[in-house]
Amino acid sequence: MNFMPVKLFYIKCLLYTALAAFLLTPGSSSAHSTVPASTNTHDLSQGHFSVIRHWTYAVGDGSDLSIQDLDRASWKTLAEQHGEYTPGVQWYRADIHLEGTQDEFDILALSIGGLASAFELYWDGNLIDSGGVVANSLEDEVSGPIKKVVRLKRELTDPGDHKIAIRRSNFHNRDQRSLGRIVIGYHYNFLYDYSYKSSSRVFVGGASLLSGLFCLAMFFAGSRHRSYLLFAFFCFIRLFFDVFTILSLYNDISIDHLQWISLLFKYGMVLSTWFFVTFVVYTYGIPRKSFVIPFVILVALISIWLQAKIPGQPRVYAELLPIVAAVLLLYSMSRKATGSIAAFVGVVVWRIFKYPDLFSKTADNHLFFYITGDIVFLFCIVFSISRMIHEQNLQLQEIKLRSSRLEVDLLKKNIQPHFILNTLQSIMSWTKKKPENAALLIEALAEEFRMINHIADKKLIPLHQEIDLCNTHLKLMGFRMGSTYELVTEGLCEDVQVPPMIFHTLIENALTHSFETQESGTIRLLCEVDDQKAVYHLSNTGSRLKATARKSENDIQEGMGLKYIKARLNESFSDNWSLDYTLDDEQWKVTIVIEHPSIA
Repeated sequence: MNFMPVKLFYIKCLLYTALAAFLLTPGSSSAHSTVPASTNTHDLSQGHFSVIRHWTYAVGDGSDLSIQDLDRASWKTLAEQHGEYTPGVQWYRADIHLEGTQDEFDILALSIGGLASAFELYWDGNLIDSGGVVANSLEDEVSGPIKKVVRLKRELTDPGDHKIAIRRSNFHNRDQRSLGRIVIGYHYNFLYDYSYKSSSRVFVGGASLLSGLFCLAMFFAGSRHRSYLLFAFFCFIRLFFDVFTILSLYNDISIDHLQWISLLFKYGMVLSTWFFVTFVVYTYGIPRKSFVIPFVILVALISIWLQAKIPGQPRVYAELLPIVAAVLLLYSMSRKATGSIAAFVGVVVWRIFKYPDLFSKTADNHLFFYITGDIVFLFCIVFSISRMIHEQNLQLQEIKLRSSRLEVDLLKKNIQPHFILNTLQSIMSWTKKKPENAALLIEALAEEFRMINHIADKKLIPLHQEIDLCNTHLKLMGFRMGSTYELVTEGLCEDVQVPPMIFHTLIENALTHSFETQESGTIRLLCEVDDQKAVYHLSNTGSRLKATARKSENDIQEGMGLKYIKARLNESFSDNWSLDYTLDDEQWKVTIVIEHPSIA
């Protein structure tokens, strides 16, 4: 098969596409615009903003510098300014071309930000607004606001060519080395932009506030873990910046405060990030803290030094501390520290979304990425903290269960020797009186020991096994006491599971404290089981209960048996159980309630 015609076809398509793109590109065809390249063009029919560029400037003052048809051949461009600080009065001029049809329901406006200490704004040679008082000395100059929105009258903004002139002085703001940022657009769009920015900051600030309060509550709730306090400080500093940003949108802040505001934002951001990195060190199991913490402080100081040396490149120093945090979290991930993965994802999204140009070239989308990065970051960190709290609760629960198990084992070691001793004494007694009864007693004891040995190491057993053990014990005790005992059950759900020997222990207590020697008796067990809970009622009478009835409730003390039962219930069902006992009308009653019972 010959592939050459196919290749030639694709080459021709590419050439035609490139030619069409060249011809359709604005300014590339013979019908190019007559507007000079140094003129700012703004389409009135579009609702977007346009940054005014191509400024020229001159140092000095003069009333004729604002006229519309001024010869600016000797004026310099901003590229020739070289960031030099020149005290006094300067003039700036720019050309702007308005085209299209103006919105009949809105007017144009200029957004002015960072225009030195004081300024006067001229449109086509007419003074339209000012900020502060422009002067040739520090004493006479009055500072204006950091930013301002100036509305343009409709009759001044007809389509065509226009001139913008700015007269400014900069005695109160010696750090101001450029013109600032001047944007033209419809007034409503500026108001909408402010509203959008403020509502976004309210959203992010609210998330910071809730996250900070959550960590603050965790700190003062009893844990006193310093990492919670560190992250709370981080959140509250960020909240302060959000609140200040919202206030600055709707309040005229004097340019006099610009210097300390800039310092507050620069160093405050470094401080807040340092709090976060220190939080990472103390939260995610970073070893050798005596070395890591000084290193983090050193990186913070380097960041501050860089921003002083490279003021035009804030991103150079802004990423040093987050990079350290990401590296530490990577190390924690390698050690499988709880929550480290979520925290690492949050840090990566947080920093990447600070560069919205990577995702969108539209300025309207930039704020969305900023906000999304902050929210994802806060969510990941709070989620990480929640995971660690959950893990700590599981460990605490495991410790409690282990403690309960040890308590159960201890109680078992106390109960069994007591029972064996009493039984051996009975065997010795029957051996002298009635050897055949002693043989039956030994057989019953062996059967009970066999059953106990079968269930001793289990946490839960079916209820029918517990009932079989109880019947065997009643048979054994009948031989010992020379009487007859019967266990009557009602509503028995044999497949429901219970801790071993809890009813066995209750029945043993009933026989010991309720019946005299050679006194027969009946013990009743009523079961009420559903999907939500299981309720067990154990009751019995006995002649010895008359003496117990004369005692007050304070005189009736819990013995080793009840302690064993409670330990067993706590081991198996945590706090989802209750045990109550009472002596009512010479009848001993015990009620056990187990929520969400286990079914075999």
